[in-house]
Amino acid sequence: MRTVNPITTAIRSWVLRSPGRLASGIAIMVAILYLARLMVTTVTGTAGDTAEPLANAANTHTTSVAIKTAADKEVTEAEVASMPASSIGRSPATAAMYYAHEFVDTTASPTQWAIALSRVARPERVNDTLAAARPTAQVSILGPTRTLSGTGTTGTTVEIDTSAGTLTVAVTDTDGGWQVDTPLATLDLHDVDAAPTTPRTTTPTTTPSPATALSPERTPEPLLPSEPAPPAQRATIPAPVPVPGAIPIPELDTPLPGPIA
Repeated sequence: MRTVNPITTAIRSWVLRSPGRLASGIAIMVAILYLARLMVTTVTGTAGDTAEPLANAANTHTTSVAIKTAADKEVTEAEVASMPASSIGRSPATAAMYYAHEFVDTTASPTQWAIALSRVARPERVNDTLAAARPTAQVSILGPTRTLSGTGTTGTTVEIDTSAGTLTVAVTDTDGGWQVDTPLATLDLHDVDAAPTTPRTTTPTTTPSPATALSPERTPEPLLPSEPAPPAQRATIPAPVPVPGAIPIPELDTPLPGPIA
């Protein structure tokens, strides 16, 4: 004997009893499927949103490691000379090497020299005291930077070898990048030959120079035409001697006129 399910029987009798109930049943089924799909989409999207922050966190960690590696890298003078101004303060080494490169520059004017140092130091610190310590002779940078470890979290010391000794630069991490800290680094220039300078005043001297002093064998210079010759050197002109006898009468083309009556 076949068993009749009372639930399905009631649903079939309710749906098939009229066309309106059939349409309502179809609409209810479509709504149930739509809600089920919406729930699946919501769950899948939440899982994707969870995976995306994890990926971003991994990328951020990788970027931080790359930045730290670049900050710990030592640099040479050639690298800093070709570096754009926006990258000067990216690490202690770049800031210190740029300061050393500009500090030993003897070709820049005083204004250009001060402006260049102000890119890695506060402008008020580039004063006359620092300008007095500026090298006047050529100083060469001999190697890359040497960052000292364990000098602090916000401050670091960088050493740079030059032909005038080791330049020790203290740099600090600021909002605008790494900058040279006070006191600004200088060099001991006692062992460096000073550049020749032109004296401001000259002292008169009475000692004749060897080029202008007369030697015993030197002949006197000839006198100018405008100066009169000495009496001993003047030429003697002989006086005319008179000739005895009658005075000759010159021959004339026309006869002499006769006596006037």
